Amino acid sequence: MKQIKLALNIEGMDPSGIEVKAATVITSLTGNATLPNTSTIYVPLLTTARVALHDSIHADHPDTLVITQAKNQVIKVLNAIKASVELECNNNDVVATSSGLELKQNTLVKPKVFNAVQGTISGSVNLVAPFASVHAAYVWEMSNDPISSWTQLKITNTTSCTITDLIAGNKYWFRVKAIVHDEEQPYTAPHMVHVV
Repeated sequence: MKQIKLALNIEGMDPSGIEVKAATVITSLTGNATLPNTSTIYVPLLTTARVALHDSIHADHPDTLVITQAKNQVIKVLNAIKASVELECNNNDVVATSSGLELKQNTLVKPKVFNAVQGTISGSVNLVAPFASVHAAYVWEMSNDPISSWTQLKITNTTSCTITDLIAGNKYWFRVKAIVHDEEQPYTAPHMVHVV
């Protein structure tokens, strides 16, 4: 079962926007009966951090360093809440979003064209995945008959690999899929190589 992932969605947000996000989460968590107490215990910490951020933004002479420190404290508590809710929402989307946070959108890596070409050595094929992502793993598969069965060749963290010791004169089909942040992407369309 996949664990629900939540997002803060605060990238590029100014300190005032982060203060509003904190206020939304505080309101959502206060008296929230759907989440376990361990998620709601962060409300006082977040309230204190949000007030400090508000005060630093609206000070008579705002200090950029003080605002940044207050903003970072709010983000730290928001991250703790996010982690707690992810663990304790029992993979229930409604319970997860009752925290005031949003579900993380899957970063689907859309396959373009998978490249499989004859290698420079007889009986070899060079495979190149059509996508690249940080922290991705690539599952490479081969088949003599793509309708009936596939064999896993290897798993790499690079976007290319070379397959050797293939029988010259035979046709082989290859495909690859990426696994990004524990989310499996679809396999590419099979690509056939007539090995020489």
